Amino acid sequence: MDFLGTEPLTAAIASLERGLAGRPAGEVGDLAAARGISPELMVAALTVRDSLGRLNDLNDPNRPFDLETDRRVAEFKLARWRGADATRKRQTFKDLVLLAADRTGRRAELFVVGPEPGRFLRTSRATAAWALNRTPHARRVFEESFGSLDVSVAQFTARHAGHVRVTDLCEVLPPTVAAALVR
Repeated sequence: MDFLGTEPLTAAIASLERGLAGRPAGEVGDLAAARGISPELMVAALTVRDSLGRLNDLNDPNRPFDLETDRRVAEFKLARWRGADATRKRQTFKDLVLLAADRTGRRAELFVVGPEPGRFLRTSRATAAWALNRTPHARRVFEESFGSLDVSVAQFTARHAGHVRVTDLCEVLPPTVAAALVR
């Protein structure tokens, strides 16, 4: 079955999201393959995404997360970190804050590429004030949900975001797809 040829992209993604809801990670590859998503298609999609656009552009603008079901909310940070990554650090932290602040009882997950984002979240001494200085909405959410911005990224991650699962996609995707993410 050809994933892109059966229905409009937005409908296909919505259908795939519904099919993935509640599935363990080990079943994702088989479900994707059954829907016509091969490792080659995943590599091609990641290549296009890396060059032309952002994943959340496909979402309904009224939805705050890249993936949202009745059981889970998730954000995908697919950019590869290459050294001077201040913007990526800020965006990753902003997404972690918004996931941690979600009080709906849904499982919160942050998917990243490579070990650097997780290491940053676990070890950075940079303050939340620095990390959120360009996102007024996230600053407001942080202060309303967690208090003072005078806390390090690492402290916030340990204290307030411990329930948010941070997953390196390179560890769970097929090797050919993971290789495409990091090249």
